[in-house]
Amino acid sequence: MSGRRAKPEDGAIEGDASSPSGALLRGLEVLQAFGPDRDVLGNADIAAATGLPKPTVSRLTRALVDAGYLDYEPVRGKYQLRPRVLTLGFSLLSNMKILPMAHEQLQRLATASGCTVSLAWPDAPNMIYLDRCTGEVMPYFFSVGSAVDMARTATGRAYIAALEPVARTTLLASLARHRPDDWDSAAAGIEQAVADVAEKGFCFVDNTWRRNIRGIAAPLVSRDGRTRMSVNCVTTTFAMTSEMLVTKWGPMLANMAQALSDHL
Repeated sequence: MSGRRAKPEDGAIEGDASSPSGALLRGLEVLQAFGPDRDVLGNADIAAATGLPKPTVSRLTRALVDAGYLDYEPVRGKYQLRPRVLTLGFSLLSNMKILPMAHEQLQRLATASGCTVSLAWPDAPNMIYLDRCTGEVMPYFFSVGSAVDMARTATGRAYIAALEPVARTTLLASLARHRPDDWDSAAAGIEQAVADVAEKGFCFVDNTWRRNIRGIAAPLVSRDGRTRMSVNCVTTTFAMTSEMLVTKWGPMLANMAQALSDHL
């Protein structure tokens, strides 16, 4: 989560795409330039998204095509991700022993509540979905691997609330740099979430992340404190009242999170 880069080889400049470590890092930046509504990109698009020089981007996209991670469309002169990129995350998911047990619990709550229930991992300034179970159709589609804003979602705020004070202060300083325009509002919401998690085991967000969306979330903390995640329960404002979400499903979500924490 700290975002530290690999140490450069002797005589190489860190981040220099001509060095082995630099080329690897820059290649990952190219892959990360793709996302929702950015499924097809040209070299100029990638350069704008990453800040890398266009000649560097051209070398990297050619290499990624040769490696099978990008597909090139000669007619439009653009690239798109190939399914091979999924293998980068499959090993992580397949080795997380908590996922099969968590999925069963998530689906049970999703079916009972009609909400969408998800398990998320921190990757500041976002939370990354590791699993997602749907009870009713949501107007926003997010699947495993999707990222949501850490500072504005119940998912992210529950994770932040579970951090030790020093780690939380450091993270908040980093998040503030990502959200200079509305940080005061986000910080106030995070402060309330910290208090709510301490008191009730979960926090609540209403119309903060997306319009007409409300959700609750609870943190998962391993016994040794080294692993921290969060689980959420999200619905639309017209499908469920905030009172119902908080009073009925909030305690159940908190209990589920505590039970899953015992197996981390």
